[in-house]
Amino acid sequence: MKKLFIILSVFLLSIGTLFAYSLSEKDDSIIDTIESKLIEKIDSSDRLTPELVVNYIENILDSKKLSERVISILEVVADDIEYIYWVWAYSQQWSWPTMKQDDCYEDEYFDADTQQCYFNESYYESSADSIDYEAGSWTQGWAFDVNQEPLASYAISGDSITLTQWEDNLRAQKVWKVFSSLIPLSARWDFAKYFVVDEPQSDTAAYVEQEQSDQSKWNISVNLDSVYVDGKIDSEGYATLIHEFAHVLTLNKTQLRYLPVADNEDILQRFEQNCQWNFLQEGCLNEDAYLDDFIDIFWADKTYLEKVRNEEIDAYTWNESSFISDYAATNPWEDIAESFAYFVLKTKANGSTVADKKLNFFYNYPALDTLRKQIRGRLATLK
Repeated sequence: MKKLFIILSVFLLSIGTLFAYSLSEKDDSIIDTIESKLIEKIDSSDRLTPELVVNYIENILDSKKLSERVISILEVVADDIEYIYWVWAYSQQWSWPTMKQDDCYEDEYFDADTQQCYFNESYYESSADSIDYEAGSWTQGWAFDVNQEPLASYAISGDSITLTQWEDNLRAQKVWKVFSSLIPLSARWDFAKYFVVDEPQSDTAAYVEQEQSDQSKWNISVNLDSVYVDGKIDSEGYATLIHEFAHVLTLNKTQLRYLPVADNEDILQRFEQNCQWNFLQEGCLNEDAYLDDFIDIFWADKTYLEKVRNEEIDAYTWNESSFISDYAATNPWEDIAESFAYFVLKTKANGSTVADKKLNFFYNYPALDTLRKQIRGRLATLK
């Protein structure tokens, strides 16, 4: 810790007398030097950890009277150190949990190579494919059309939900039961809250959004009128829930580095400029992120992408065979969510259209192929 103090103190003294202005190339060089020194010390020490370094910098920011420039530099250093070691930790630790023979259902078999339970092909193909579902036959969105207070709000903990506001709702409980039964717990660890409304006038069936207090957590909101039909969740309801799950699957913290929570424009601009891969409103996608690969393959033309996002081009009318639905043509993140829902609910595409290639895109990832089989198996038991 003493070495850390000396390193930071030297740099603070060297820049502490300068007054505030936007970060420059010289500042970038200073930041790079500080970070390289800190990384060297962290990697060579058994006691010094990234958490200690970040906490120490934050204590300096809280306790010292510093110029805006110095504050900006230290905030960037703390953010970069946290990210570098966070990515490393996840690359070492993240994997789908293994299963045992005893974990398999009656109609499943155990694959010793992947250590996963799978439904017998003949069973889940006939059961899941019996669903009368056409991708894109429902409408999604980022917010409900009608400004109505939710019927209920729940906190999510594993498979359970606890009412936190308004009144408990039987239909809401049934929808959650289906969602939690459909999606393995290991794949929905980042859901924090569950909201329900009942809006017959709305075209929106459901949406997800980041939790404001913690960007790594996600909330799901469901319009019961759209999902719960005639006393049950219909085929489109299943598709809706899988579609919304796909958003979190492709935007969770294993997939991208979220934007810093800061009002400092220098930090935000530096973050975007340093993003080597595809940049979204949520943050910077990782190199091996599903959505990053999806964009590079199917949305590589940045000029075309911007025109679609600005609604200068109707992508579906432009090339209908490239999309599962007109809603998928809205943008890459809706495209991948629609395609994933169809990937789960239908058999492998045999065609040669771009839409077919999007469906088969997910088979390139063993974890997603495993997840597909898990969801399909669970879906068969729900029917």
